[in-house]
Amino acid sequence: MRLKDTPIQRKLMSVILLTCGVVLFLVCSVYIIMEFVYFRENLKDNMITLSAVIASNSSAALAFDSPDDAQDVLNALDAEKNILAACLYDNDGKIFAKYPAGIPDSIFPPAQRAKNYAFNNRDLVVFHPVIQKDEYLGSLFLKSDLNVMYEQLTLYAIIAISMIALSLLLAFLISKRLQKGISGPILALQKTARVISEDHDYAVRATKSGNDEIGALTDAFNKMLTQIERQNLEIKTFNQNLEQKVNERTIELKKQNEFVETIINSSVDLIVVFDKELRYMMINKRAIEFNNLHVEGMIGKKLIDLYPALVNSGMYEKLKATLQGEPGYDEKYLSPVSHKYFENYYIPLRDSENEIYGILVISHDINKILETNQELEKVNAELLKSNRDLEQFAYVASHDLQEPLRKIQTFTQLLGDNLENEAQVEKYKDKINQSSARMKQLIQDMLNFSRISNSEDAFVDTDLNLVLENLVTDFELVLHETNGKINAEKLPVINGIPMQLTQLFANIIGNSLKYTKRNPVIEITSKNLSVEELKEYPGLNPKQLYYKIQFRDNGIGFEPQYSEQIFAIFQRLHGKQDFSGTGIGLALCKKIVENHHGIIFAEGVPDEGSTFTIILPA
Repeated sequence: MRLKDTPIQRKLMSVILLTCGVVLFLVCSVYIIMEFVYFRENLKDNMITLSAVIASNSSAALAFDSPDDAQDVLNALDAEKNILAACLYDNDGKIFAKYPAGIPDSIFPPAQRAKNYAFNNRDLVVFHPVIQKDEYLGSLFLKSDLNVMYEQLTLYAIIAISMIALSLLLAFLISKRLQKGISGPILALQKTARVISEDHDYAVRATKSGNDEIGALTDAFNKMLTQIERQNLEIKTFNQNLEQKVNERTIELKKQNEFVETIINSSVDLIVVFDKELRYMMINKRAIEFNNLHVEGMIGKKLIDLYPALVNSGMYEKLKATLQGEPGYDEKYLSPVSHKYFENYYIPLRDSENEIYGILVISHDINKILETNQELEKVNAELLKSNRDLEQFAYVASHDLQEPLRKIQTFTQLLGDNLENEAQVEKYKDKINQSSARMKQLIQDMLNFSRISNSEDAFVDTDLNLVLENLVTDFELVLHETNGKINAEKLPVINGIPMQLTQLFANIIGNSLKYTKRNPVIEITSKNLSVEELKEYPGLNPKQLYYKIQFRDNGIGFEPQYSEQIFAIFQRLHGKQDFSGTGIGLALCKKIVENHHGIIFAEGVPDEGSTFTIILPA
């Protein structure tokens, strides 16, 4: 790959030098490898022969148990400079004699009875049995140094490298001279081609240097120049005529484009044209003004590069489908760029051969219509809600309020009939007082509920810790009588109506203290809702910070199917004989939370307790 872009002179010399270098390297490498193999085999044979001689000479010393004689035999190895260590083992594998005499025993391996040899990194070791008349007397161990072999191979390598370097130098000098016969004509032809390319002078001709392949190439090159010169003259004549026709057509198209642009820019709709790569080709005046665009930086740019948010908006998929020939339509499209609604039409643009070359997008602004629709929906929702409230009030007026009135009338009549019976008089008076008190409570709760619906109190920063602190003081007597406890974490400061928030906390805490059959314990916790947690509540604004406040008690609880019913006005899960109340308290709580743009819900387990969760914006 490096030779591909080098000049031809260097390329020829590189090929010659590389070929010579590879051949010389292979020859020298084979020679050194053969010497290495030969040296190893020769050394092995010499060591085996030497070990056989020493083993034979040591047999008498082992047979007669004479370590001194054995040491004398091993000392004869002084003449062998490559011997590093030697050792005679007796029949039990113990060291009988060693060479040199002072060498430690730890360097010798365990004795081996069989004849064996092995090459290690830097030495050769040989085991040879000592046998006399087929009787095993012991074994001999010899260790030879291989440094002589490596020194010899190093010398051979130096000689080989020197020969390769000298040969390459000689090849360089010869190839530098000989390559000119090949590269010279090619370079001359290349120089002629460059002059023609730079000056556009097709009358120049290349000089022929011989009748070889390069000479044939030169003839073909000159013939091609003759043809180019003739064709160039024809092209100039044709271009002059074509240029005149293009100018005439350009003027005509310019008039047509100006007419089309006038019509498009006069449209009240937003019009954009994309090419097949979804690059901006044209943007009309209405789209530029509506979106406050800088069209100079958009033409030729891809839609996704400028507006990455459109990938998941649905519009991008419609555009890709339109490129396949399917016209698209969006009845109500919310743009993630302008955050406004449009009615979109996606029209494929085709050329004379019916091939799609772009897309025409027409967007009609429908934001005014949708605002109008949202207002109507909001008004309808408020009317439905008001109707439901009126129906509930009508129900109370015809049932809940009439019940204590009927009792008052009945007991008043009974009281008049028994004025002489003092015990009966006191009994009926108590009944009348109870009914009057219930009627008064119902009327008061209905007034409170009505006031929440039409409240115009100002929202201010409200410390919920102070709200709770004041309520604990208010419930002090009830807590003392029921041996109850309220445990609370640190609560937040929110923007709200203090009186309503106090009533909200009071109703929830009051319910927990009322609906219980044991010493009440109320746990109040608070936390910030994360972005991920907010996704669990679709009705909340994802850009708003919310607090989640929970009230957990150990009261009588309720069945799960009643988790929504308990917040309806005048709905009670228990009889008046078991627990007092009007059924408005939790409905009032829901009203207050909704008035603060939050949500409230409850969970209960019978005989274990209830958990009321309030989520309010900061």
